Amino acid sequence: MAETADDPRASASLAALWAAVLLGVAGVAILAAVFVAPLLAGSSDPPFLEGHVPKNSLLYQRSTPRPHGVLHLAGSGSNIPLTRALADAFVARSPDAHIVVFESIGSSGGVMAVYDDVVDLGLISRPLKEREVQLGVDAIPYARVPVVVAVNLSVPDTAITTDELADIFAGRKTRWSDGAPITVLQRERGDSGHLAVAAALPAFAAADEAAYREHRWRVVLHDRAMQEALAITPGAVGLLDAGAISLQRLPLRALELDGYAASEASVQSGRYPFFKDLSFAALEAPTGLAADFIRFAHSDEGRALMKAHGYIPLPEVQ
Repeated sequence: MAETADDPRASASLAALWAAVLLGVAGVAILAAVFVAPLLAGSSDPPFLEGHVPKNSLLYQRSTPRPHGVLHLAGSGSNIPLTRALADAFVARSPDAHIVVFESIGSSGGVMAVYDDVVDLGLISRPLKEREVQLGVDAIPYARVPVVVAVNLSVPDTAITTDELADIFAGRKTRWSDGAPITVLQRERGDSGHLAVAAALPAFAAADEAAYREHRWRVVLHDRAMQEALAITPGAVGLLDAGAISLQRLPLRALELDGYAASEASVQSGRYPFFKDLSFAALEAPTGLAADFIRFAHSDEGRALMKAHGYIPLPEVQ
């Protein structure tokens, strides 16, 4: 016989059902707190971008203390392709050395990581800020890299003018020469490549800042994400380091600018105005393996590696 609402057995069954539901909800909440929350936290931007290196971070745990013969570097994504290539060449000569170049945590993160003794050398792709200088951090330049207007291989154009670049980011020029739509990919505020172009081209600086305010373009937060987005997005255009395209053999095209390709000669002559300097950051005079690695970067072999991939060795005169 079916139970009714007035039947005590029905009330007991209903109470049992609600108890089971509440227990299930509580269990799900506990599981989420234990397993899901850490995963979500791990997918956010690295805390080093805020200038703080937490002592319980994976980077800190892997880097402190550092055994003899191990060198750890971290910082700007712009430095990573060249620094890893230099590290590979150095280890080929000194097989007992072990060099780890971590994924990008930005120039600010690299400065704070070296200041907090989390890594041996920071990697920066912009000048030190005044507050960073006051911390006692020194910059040791090792390469200059042209910043190029990079496009997806579907784009038929091979050259661009500085006026056209400003018009593209301002939204006034919207199509390539074959009529295909232009898809602009923008890096986040403070990106060293955008800062380098903005410093040389005020019209671009104004268009870039307006685009941020108006949320006009898709903003890409990391170098690798930018490389991938440019490679897979038809009609895409964005700013990228010339050396990264060469070293990583990226399926992208660098456009000539006002009739000049990005080269050591055109940068040194001033005809190609977009570039930035890459530096190691150190809190005190590097010693041991760190000093050996810096000497290698400045050696004839290190400088030849840079030149082969479109980087300009620094200092320019040995």
